[in-house]
Amino acid sequence: MLNELTPQARRFLVGSLLNSLGGGLTITVIVVYLHRIAGLSLTTASLVLSWMAIVGLAVGPIFGTLVDRYGPRIVMLFAILVEAAAVASWSLVRSASAAYLVGFFVTVGAAGIWAPQTTMMARMVPEDFRQKLFGLHFMMLNLGLGIGGLISSLIVDINVPESFTRLFILDAFSYLTFFVIVFTLRQAGGPIIRDENTTDDGFREILRDKPFLKIQGVKVLLLSCGYAALDAGLPPLLTEYGGLNLNKLGPIWAVNTGVIVIGQIFVINKLQGRSRTKSIAVIGMIWALSWVIIGFGVSIEKAFLGALVGAGVFAIGEMVWSTIGSSITNDMAPEHLRGRYNSTDSLVWVTAAAIGPAISGVMLQFKLTYEWIALLVIGQLTGGLLGLRMRKHLTDKQDGILVSK
Repeated sequence: MLNELTPQARRFLVGSLLNSLGGGLTITVIVVYLHRIAGLSLTTASLVLSWMAIVGLAVGPIFGTLVDRYGPRIVMLFAILVEAAAVASWSLVRSASAAYLVGFFVTVGAAGIWAPQTTMMARMVPEDFRQKLFGLHFMMLNLGLGIGGLISSLIVDINVPESFTRLFILDAFSYLTFFVIVFTLRQAGGPIIRDENTTDDGFREILRDKPFLKIQGVKVLLLSCGYAALDAGLPPLLTEYGGLNLNKLGPIWAVNTGVIVIGQIFVINKLQGRSRTKSIAVIGMIWALSWVIIGFGVSIEKAFLGALVGAGVFAIGEMVWSTIGSSITNDMAPEHLRGRYNSTDSLVWVTAAAIGPAISGVMLQFKLTYEWIALLVIGQLTGGLLGLRMRKHLTDKQDGILVSK
């Protein structure tokens, strides 16, 4: 499969690996850092993540329009520099106002990376290889996150605030390496050449695409009860209620990543040509099961073991999601609106990132641990069912069953 990649796609995957390695250093410790080092309450620390999601909702469409007008590469280069400076600034945060300010610029950078990178990947390979490339990209991201998480667990010490500073600086440096690689991708990153007869109604055209909007709604539900809850809720659940030390989080994320790295190519091949809506239903069941396992582990005072197994099960759903999630969007998107369709996809993530931390922060603050887990399980099962019912709204090509094997 890797032999089928274009040289540009290979460079991009290497850049994503290096960049995600930096992200892995910090992604598991942000809420803990804001709570234990910066002195914010657990609720406030979680709401900072929700604030970042709200900012993403505001700026995401702007970047989508810029991608369609000027091309993804120039937009992405600007955004990478913004995020590099912003993640380094986390080390200066000692108040809620500073956390919200830094979170604003981190989000501006992140929002400016998502839509351009997905648009660039869609243009780097033939259409029938997109689904594979999206899956491979996710595998590289997780490999980097897993390695970064392990390194983080060796460096960070809750009693040494300077250890968090080292993590943030290393994360910023990883963005700069990504900047250099994206700078070399000139052919895949230029502006879209438009047919003079093509009308461009912008986001109004997206709002008329009802099947696309319905799919986005399903994604919001699944991601709010999945990734968003896992990133923002699992660390405080395990450290505050499961009795785990902070350095136990690294191995848990490593198991999650290891499953993905080992199994992603197998899953990509198994999903090629299969219904994506049926796959969404499978994702809902798998993620619901993972939360049941995590909750059971906490209830019997085996939080570490439960989290290890639950994170591994969650990874199986992630492998399916990463292969089909962006593929549906890009098969529904007309070329002249690809940036805006992908920026709308990014809005799904930031919407979930607003809902997930807000719910988890409040419910865990008030010790509604098992009620929170039950809510996540119900949300996953409901999202899977709604995804299955989307089959009648999609063409065979959009549902993935006509993709060549």
